[in-house]
Amino acid sequence: MLYDEFRELKDRIAGGIIPATATPWTPEPEYDLAEADLRRLVEYLTGIDGIVAVIANAHTGECKLLSREMKQEVIRVHKEAAADTPVFSGVYGENSLQAAEMAREAQEAGADAVMLLPLDTYANQDPRTPVEHFERVADAVDIPLINFQFPTWGSSGIPISAHVEICEHPSVIAFKEASFDPVRYEETVRALDHARDDFTMMTGNDTFLTHAYQLGSETGLIGYGNLVPELQVEKLRAVRNDDMVRAKEIRETMLPLTNHVFGEPQGRYRARTKVALEMQGIFEHDTLLPPQQQIGMEERQELREILADLGELDPL
Repeated sequence: MLYDEFRELKDRIAGGIIPATATPWTPEPEYDLAEADLRRLVEYLTGIDGIVAVIANAHTGECKLLSREMKQEVIRVHKEAAADTPVFSGVYGENSLQAAEMAREAQEAGADAVMLLPLDTYANQDPRTPVEHFERVADAVDIPLINFQFPTWGSSGIPISAHVEICEHPSVIAFKEASFDPVRYEETVRALDHARDDFTMMTGNDTFLTHAYQLGSETGLIGYGNLVPELQVEKLRAVRNDDMVRAKEIRETMLPLTNHVFGEPQGRYRARTKVALEMQGIFEHDTLLPPQQQIGMEERQELREILADLGELDPL
């Protein structure tokens, strides 16, 4: 059963959107954190009704490419810009001892909760591996944890039974299901039904959000939340209010942007997100840390036209 002191936060993040923020950088050769850009993004997002938290240092934020010191700085900027909105942080360490240290550093920097990113060692498919990982990190911090299911076609897929045990841990307030597999998603949701009072079910399946909400997710923790956040919130609320006509209308409106941002190769979504934020005037720079590659001029023009059709190129 969830610790009593974590229940308020668990309830607070139910029924809204949590953007996994992009991390802006100055151009090479410096590659410094573009603090003004990041503040502008966080202030913009947290000023929208229905944005219930933001999460730094997740996959969209290039977490695996950042130094530990930079991750702490990114959290601090989020905390300063987010006012009263909760700030979470992704934590990635390739062993539990390292992850526990990083979780403590995130707490010291001001994070209200940490999400443990899947490890390569989960590939052994032993359910005790992720469960023990969460237990060790939970013992190291005084803030709650968020569970995370990643695509099973990668090396980080683990048995659903392990996710059930993790979500029953008293420190776990939420579960981000991002398998990008509708069948596994539904199997996972059903397996966790008995424990739903003690954690918030969240989807990270950016490409089938409407379906994920219909099948049981209360919240969207998504990199896609950097873009069209008002529509993201409205779509979730429409599904929760059983207004599927409006939910489908919003889905159709967003579909050109969804298909572009998450088109092939899908891993370029981070680059496309940064270009969109620059086009909107939120970021001054669309820099990616090397060796990531930025999109070309033809793709940029297509993205600009999509944003213009959505009315997203007006100044903030």
